[in-house]
Amino acid sequence: MRLFPKLALAVSTLLIGTTICLSLAFYATERRYIRQQANQERLALLHNLVHIAQESFVTNDDLLLVKYTGWLQKWNSSLVSASVVTPNGEILAHSEPARIGKPETEAPVYPAHVLVMTESVRMGNRWMATASLGFSEHYFEELVQARLRQLQRRLFVIAGAALLLGLVISFGMALSWTRPIGRLASVAEFVGRGKYEFDLGHVPDRRDELGFLASAFKRMTVQLRELDAMKEDFVSAVTHELRSPLGAIESYLNLISHEFESGIALETWQTYLERMRINTQRLTRFVNDLLDVAAFERGKITLERRPIHLSELVHDIIHFFTPKLLEKMLRCDVGIPSSLPACTADPEKIRQVLTNLLANAIKFTPDGGCITIRGEELSAEKQIRLSVSDTGIGISATDQAKIFSKFEQVSSARPTVKGPKGTGLGLAICKALIELHGGELGVRSFPGQGSTFYFTLPLNAPAKEKSAHEQVVYSLH
Repeated sequence: MRLFPKLALAVSTLLIGTTICLSLAFYATERRYIRQQANQERLALLHNLVHIAQESFVTNDDLLLVKYTGWLQKWNSSLVSASVVTPNGEILAHSEPARIGKPETEAPVYPAHVLVMTESVRMGNRWMATASLGFSEHYFEELVQARLRQLQRRLFVIAGAALLLGLVISFGMALSWTRPIGRLASVAEFVGRGKYEFDLGHVPDRRDELGFLASAFKRMTVQLRELDAMKEDFVSAVTHELRSPLGAIESYLNLISHEFESGIALETWQTYLERMRINTQRLTRFVNDLLDVAAFERGKITLERRPIHLSELVHDIIHFFTPKLLEKMLRCDVGIPSSLPACTADPEKIRQVLTNLLANAIKFTPDGGCITIRGEELSAEKQIRLSVSDTGIGISATDQAKIFSKFEQVSSARPTVKGPKGTGLGLAICKALIELHGGELGVRSFPGQGSTFYFTLPLNAPAKEKSAHEQVVYSLH
């Protein structure tokens, strides 16, 4: 059974049961009240008769008492008889006028269905008379039942109207709950097929849990779309990074195979081997990046901290990139003061960061540009900051917010930058490594004005370290 009939049935059953229980409880209470009210009316008639009798004795007006006694039967149809009798047995007033003034020789006998109510008429401590009223229980019961039937009709109309209104509201509420859920279910199936264009209507505008769920679903869909795009970029990058060097290596192996029998000149051998070595290194770097990401995702990585001088590390890396700098006619200015103190860090991890930043600067700087490396001490923060600036294409604010995420790249640079496309892992790994050291990696850039990547490192190692090796738990987000 679907959710709507279940919910509607449950709410309807609860509503009907509640309405019936409340109606029965109200009917029982009102029935008791109607009987009490009818009895109070009979007592009120008797009290009024006693009061009129007292007034007639005070004013010596017997006619008032006689008239009132005669009127009582007109006012209350269940009244059978009414009388006022003196202690001597003389009837002062009676509902039957013929008996007025006659002595009451013996106590009157009433039928079993007649209820007789009596009360003494006193003037101070003096007993002046006895007032009696006889009521027909059959007629009284008919009067009570008539009132109860009126109550039943009113209660039936009110309960029916309330029940009908409640059912309409409950069905409306059930629809207002189940329709958005059904819509979300159909959209989820739609998204499951990889289609992210959908319309949830006004469901996300609701100010309840369903609205919050729809808003969260939309945010999840946006993230899924980004993950899909990221996956496509990653697959494309992996395909390119694997296919290009493997294809190049295979091509040179085929050339060697074809030319081996006829003899290959030494210079040709060197050319083929050098190009195979370059493509092998490219594959190695890519695999190492993937392994680094896997290590971060497992939550554990090892740092081997020791004092290092950044100036020596920077010059060593620049020497490695000298051929590439000469190829693109790039000028590289290094401004690291000799007084810059050593910092405690893992030299291989910092080398990896610097290599990645300098490689990116070379890649995104046009021929004839300039790359600047600066180092300074931040005395107040007890840190060293190193920056790598270029005169390249720059990075937009939108891309700056994403480039440190896994598999993210500067989308605007793809059409303009030559050479193989990266995997988008380098900056994410660099950021994780710097944060693992207790520093910060950031960027300042404007489109067309170049970029400056900088990172900070603490001057001293954490006090908790007791050895050169440290096991650190870190998650790469």
